[in-house]
Amino acid sequence: MKLSTLILCAAAVLVALPMAPSAYGDNRSEKTAQRDKAKNKKKPKINKFDPDATPYENAVPVFQAGEGNPYVSVRIPIVIKAGKMLVAMAEGRYKDTDQGENDLIVSISKDGRKWSKPVVAAASKGATFNNPCMIYDEEAKQIVLMFQRYPAGVKERSNDIPTGWDDDRCIRNFVCFSKNGKKWSTPKDVTEFTKHEDSTITCSGPNPGVQITRGEHKGRLVVTFNEATGFGNWVATSAYSDDHGKTWKIGQKSEAGKGINEISSVETDDGGVLVVSRAWGGGTRKVTTSADAGETWSPVISHPELPSPNCQNGLTRYSHADEKAKGNRSRILFSSPSQGNRTNGIIKMSYDGGKTWPVEKSVGEGPFAYSALCPIKPGMAGLIFEVNGGPIKTIMFAPFSLNWLTDGEDDGKAGATDATEE
Repeated sequence: MKLSTLILCAAAVLVALPMAPSAYGDNRSEKTAQRDKAKNKKKPKINKFDPDATPYENAVPVFQAGEGNPYVSVRIPIVIKAGKMLVAMAEGRYKDTDQGENDLIVSISKDGRKWSKPVVAAASKGATFNNPCMIYDEEAKQIVLMFQRYPAGVKERSNDIPTGWDDDRCIRNFVCFSKNGKKWSTPKDVTEFTKHEDSTITCSGPNPGVQITRGEHKGRLVVTFNEATGFGNWVATSAYSDDHGKTWKIGQKSEAGKGINEISSVETDDGGVLVVSRAWGGGTRKVTTSADAGETWSPVISHPELPSPNCQNGLTRYSHADEKAKGNRSRILFSSPSQGNRTNGIIKMSYDGGKTWPVEKSVGEGPFAYSALCPIKPGMAGLIFEVNGGPIKTIMFAPFSLNWLTDGEDDGKAGATDATEE
């Protein structure tokens, strides 16, 4: 056989044999293929809002106990619109109890979908900070925070809590301020000016406070409280400031013995204050109003349309009747669990200052305990709520549209039905 024929035969055999793998070449090709596959794969949109979904389905976590923090539970959420920001606050609890050496923690969002890593707004240092109540002062462009300090070892149900503000074991009210929600001033003791001397227990909210926007008390800051001369003997009262929180005065007490407990409040259309409270022991919510922006209170009544399954409720004013951008219609929003085991939340809406509540929608099936509400922009509001189950470890936030809430009958924007035409 000629040499040229042998070479051709050998080449044919080599072509037919499988190639020996090159480790470097094959690994590089595999990694490149994986990268290309990852680039070409459609990335899911994180925290995308679905206008047709329930708030429960749209909810994102704001506070989570044990996630980069020392808390065993997080509780008592509130949220406000502060300029262009949403500011949420809650109690970070070192122990799973109301007086659990709680700090007050805060998180901020621009859109309600992405929230900043929580930071401590006020550190209790072995005492307990309870019941945060924020107000955004539109005139001073600052957030005002009121809360209570329980000394170490003192519990709300203790039978030896001293009255007034002089004893070291008394429950005290503090106030502090922030321009951006991230940095807060040193808390200032304002107990003497915000708590009745014969009261033992005082509790602000837990819900946002109110700034009066119309009438003779325009600009006033109002923080509503429930107070007691002993656990269970609750009344409604308030502290108010006409100089942006520098000084405070205390309002009169509502009538006693009516079952008022944890308080929520909104401004009325004529510059007063409406209070809706938890009914101690369950039943229906308790309601009282102040025509003079927190100084005195009307008789307390039970409202048959507002369930109170022994749990706090949320309350916010979405719009006044003279707000053109929101359709010149008065609207108040209310949130609560619908059942006694703190599940299956609902949102209700009133068009007549809280007298009737014709709109109701389910938040979605699942755990639902303490909650709060805030307006976000024309057509949109927000709901923050506790997810229950043993120690409450997660607090969620969900934006929702008025279009969703009313099944398309009221979008909450300019062009909505003018209330004066009804």
